[in-house]
Amino acid sequence: MRNNFFKTIVIIFICPLLVIPGNTGSTKNQENYNIIYDDALALSWDDWSWTDVDWAAIDPVHTGNHSVAVTYGSWEGVYIHKSDVDTLGITHLQFFIHGGVTGNQNLEVYMNLEVNGIAQTGPRIQIPAPLANTWSEVQIMISDLNPTNEIVTGITWQSTSRNSQPTFYLDDISMVSLEDPDGPTISDVFVSPRSIPADESSTIILRSRVNDPHGSEDIASVSVDARPVGNGIVQLYDNGKSNDYLANDGIYGASITVSTSTPASERRLLLTAEDLEGHQNFRGIGTIYVITPPGGETPSVLPQQISYGTNTWSFTPGEDWQVNSNIPWNYVYQRITWGWESLEINNFVSQFVQQAWAKNYIPLVTVYMMRGVPPDCGEGGECYAQKLQNAATVQDYLDSLERVASEARGTKPVIIQLEPDFYGFMQQLSNLDNRPPGIVPNDPSTFPVALNKIGYPDNLAGFGRYMVDLIHNTASNALVAPSASEWATNSDPQSVTYISAIDMAKKTAVFIDQMGGSQADLLVVGWSDRDAGSGLRPWWDETDYETPRPTRAILWDNTLSKTSGKYLILWQVPVGNMSQDNTCGHYQDNRAKYVFDHPRDLFDAGIIGVLFGGGTDCMTQVYTDGGFVAQQAKIAYATPSTPDGFEASVPDGPYISLNWNETTDPDLWKYKVEYRLLPDGSTITRNVGRKNNDVLRLLFSGLWEIQLVAVDAMGNQSTPTSPITVDIVIPGMIYLPAILQKSP
Repeated sequence: MRNNFFKTIVIIFICPLLVIPGNTGSTKNQENYNIIYDDALALSWDDWSWTDVDWAAIDPVHTGNHSVAVTYGSWEGVYIHKSDVDTLGITHLQFFIHGGVTGNQNLEVYMNLEVNGIAQTGPRIQIPAPLANTWSEVQIMISDLNPTNEIVTGITWQSTSRNSQPTFYLDDISMVSLEDPDGPTISDVFVSPRSIPADESSTIILRSRVNDPHGSEDIASVSVDARPVGNGIVQLYDNGKSNDYLANDGIYGASITVSTSTPASERRLLLTAEDLEGHQNFRGIGTIYVITPPGGETPSVLPQQISYGTNTWSFTPGEDWQVNSNIPWNYVYQRITWGWESLEINNFVSQFVQQAWAKNYIPLVTVYMMRGVPPDCGEGGECYAQKLQNAATVQDYLDSLERVASEARGTKPVIIQLEPDFYGFMQQLSNLDNRPPGIVPNDPSTFPVALNKIGYPDNLAGFGRYMVDLIHNTASNALVAPSASEWATNSDPQSVTYISAIDMAKKTAVFIDQMGGSQADLLVVGWSDRDAGSGLRPWWDETDYETPRPTRAILWDNTLSKTSGKYLILWQVPVGNMSQDNTCGHYQDNRAKYVFDHPRDLFDAGIIGVLFGGGTDCMTQVYTDGGFVAQQAKIAYATPSTPDGFEASVPDGPYISLNWNETTDPDLWKYKVEYRLLPDGSTITRNVGRKNNDVLRLLFSGLWEIQLVAVDAMGNQSTPTSPITVDIVIPGMIYLPAILQKSP
């Protein structure tokens, strides 16, 4: 028999709206509680209202120090915007309303939705007139506000009167999951990877702790709705054989693949736990980004797997941080600015490149000269557009760039990164409402440039192509990499829907292509140039529930790679970590940890190199981070652990079930089962992704030898497990179509 609490929940689900006059706090069990307003709007929520709103009213307040005072004019509304609200697993919109001195205001609430890229309003729910001088709790079912589970971009409280209305108040706005206390609880959700190709072989590992108030034996099922990625309802198990660690330890696990029919997109999956009496609870697991295959090919002279480097090096023997770390870094980078030729070290670029090659690093030279080349007019698209119409300025710049390429000439590869922010500023200027006359949005050919080079048009497109050709013609060993900025279309991909973010990346790829990107070898992207703990950049949600989040950045990068046909270098990743104290040189950040925890996510999206370094003074550096980056890099470059617990079942005809314990390496990519018919059969390799179980079909009678190997994101392989020998007895020959699989 269900208790009275569950009857209350049933009433809420039957009625689209529940109002509790005089309630000072929700009486429901709220395991998931996503705050929208609590003395102030939460991060990433913005005020887009078209009415008189005071977000810091001091009387009356429901809790805390402030409430929201609203004074409506005719049909006006309070509109709070967020680019992409995750409501999966959320049951209700909850807020408290106070009618002020008079009460009896007329208003409705609805969600702002995006359906197939088009803004729409969801169903409008009429709010009962608020009482005078009284706080009332309002709960509205998400399924009534968003019945078809569309992308949510905001919430609106709108007046339903043509007349002005007296002031009323809102407070403690949130989205909540009203959970059944008799149902199983879901916690400690783990998902990896978060970005995955739609290839039906790469695997997502999903784990969660599930407890039941009546004991584990009362748990009937734990499942995930994987239909958004082309699968059905997938069961999670606590049997020690389903990526769930130990059997009967309360942790349930499963592996999931993504159907090849799933387009590049953000997908959200829902966990459900149910007991024997039918009590259920739910939990959304955040965002999964389905990757599109990146564009082009990795340049043959570069590592063919994800690799790392920093900006911390030295000419002085014994003082080079990268060398002293005893890590086989692949890259090292150095920024040069206008006037670099006058540095105390003569031929600075040549000296930097030569020392990098001597240490077996691939040097990357960041050319950051457009800001400094005279005349000095500051930074930004308008300033740069003016400079580029000065023939002397353009020639001075190109002369310096040619010298960079000349000093980088050699027999080993060097990457010349072109102008961080420059491409972004120019595209951004083209998208401004007050852009210069004659400039067409996202069209570099409409910017005039005093280039004066035969075969190249005198515009920004011609200038960009000339820069790339100049470097290639001067140094045949140089790879040219223009810099792409996420904000170039005058918007932030973290503050729009994923559909809009994809469109933004495509426009930036096309803009750079016209500026020589098509002739370039790579593109360079950046996630941030400041540690979040400094307060100069926002925190990203490493759990990938809320924006800003890493999967949204990976989506933009992946789309850029696909559209441009170029692989990417992720440059100047901030190196702060959570052990820092947020003082100068020791600021916190979480992006470096995300990189090391999700290397295959980046590589599958098109990122082949990651370069770490603080972007300005006082940011955390690899030599002030407490050893975090060095420690993580050692793990990344190390050989992965050999799996233990490798065992096989008793043969069932030609079938053998295999199980093993998961390795704990954070950069695990996959396992490979290697098997052969003794005594001298050829070795067959079977890739099984990240799951820790497999079923082999062995086609011939006889003794078979089976081993297991772990492979990390860099392609390093563990030593094989001790071989298992199984005796297969098949009454007759089995004939099957031949399937050839290339062994990596």
